[in-house]
Amino acid sequence: MKHFILSLLCLAFAEGLLRVPLSSRKSIYEELRNRGVLEDLIKHRQFSADNVYTENLINQQDMSYFGKISVGTPAQNFYVHFDTGSTTLWINSIYCKSHACTHHPLFNPHKSSTYYSNGQQFSIKYGSGSLTGVIGYDTVSMGELTVTNQKIGLSVTEPGSNFARPLHDGIMGLAFISDQQTIVDTMIQEGLIEEPVFAFYLSGDSEGSEAVFGGTDPAHYQGEIHWVPVAQHSHWQLVFDGFEVNHVSTGWCNKGCSAIVDTGTSLLKAPPQYVDKLLSHLGAYQDNSGKYLFDCSVARSGPTLTFIMNGAHLHLPPSAYVLQDSDGHCSSGIKHSSAKYRNGLPYWILGDVFLRQFYSVFDQGNGRVGFAKLA
Repeated sequence: MKHFILSLLCLAFAEGLLRVPLSSRKSIYEELRNRGVLEDLIKHRQFSADNVYTENLINQQDMSYFGKISVGTPAQNFYVHFDTGSTTLWINSIYCKSHACTHHPLFNPHKSSTYYSNGQQFSIKYGSGSLTGVIGYDTVSMGELTVTNQKIGLSVTEPGSNFARPLHDGIMGLAFISDQQTIVDTMIQEGLIEEPVFAFYLSGDSEGSEAVFGGTDPAHYQGEIHWVPVAQHSHWQLVFDGFEVNHVSTGWCNKGCSAIVDTGTSLLKAPPQYVDKLLSHLGAYQDNSGKYLFDCSVARSGPTLTFIMNGAHLHLPPSAYVLQDSDGHCSSGIKHSSAKYRNGLPYWILGDVFLRQFYSVFDQGNGRVGFAKLA
């Protein structure tokens, strides 16, 4: 994250694809001013990606990607975090009386002629934050794309402050789990996309990031897409074959490492049993609070990390994992994952620090995720 990018979604149809470009920083600031929360945003700039599913990711270094959606008839607008690590599309609602809801627009189902609900309740516990609510169904639009009868969670309680930051009006879950009716599932069911595929280009610049539904955008990548099988009914969970530091094998993944590919996590999360050794080897040091920092020169001269996936060598340069803030200080883009092992293998979370280096493709039809070199 390097300048403060948040994603606004404007959808356009092009060559059979549903294209979702992300708007400029100026538009974000104007929206924040209109909401009266710009000052609060600047005051609370920080990293907060301590666990798997992190929501309050707004900070000066652009590690969260939000999109603007419209819900209901007539439309009510919200900014949601696109998250391949969860399943539910939920938004703040008028039913919510928690403090976290007080600085957000709230969906009013009584003002939507297309809303209906059977009163089913839901509860979600993320790695950081939790909420309860009621399930409803309504029309959801992104630009010119309109999805009808979409399952939506309306928040009722949002304990704590995890969902209180500006622009965090909800989450759009995009995990690969059946019977959850993600918005991609609904797109497929309603015949809105030709292929059961969506893809992300996550830029570190102030604009240019893009999500595409129904295929890929060749303008953002070059060469072949390297495909890796994922577990069915998972949060895009894969197994990779090796991990190298400066092109030397660590041996940590000789029997395989498990990972989820998660746009909802801002950092690269490594197994806790390896994090201290890895960061020390990369040249990081700890401050008095235990936070890992870097000399900013490491971004230019540090070791390259390599993930070996299904025969492909995917390289992560030091400029990816050394995060520099607006004051010129550098911190680590690598932290520990929430568990040492998943399915008996060392457990990683490939968040935005990893994903910004590649064009990532999520193929629900074939149960695989792909990575390609950026154009």
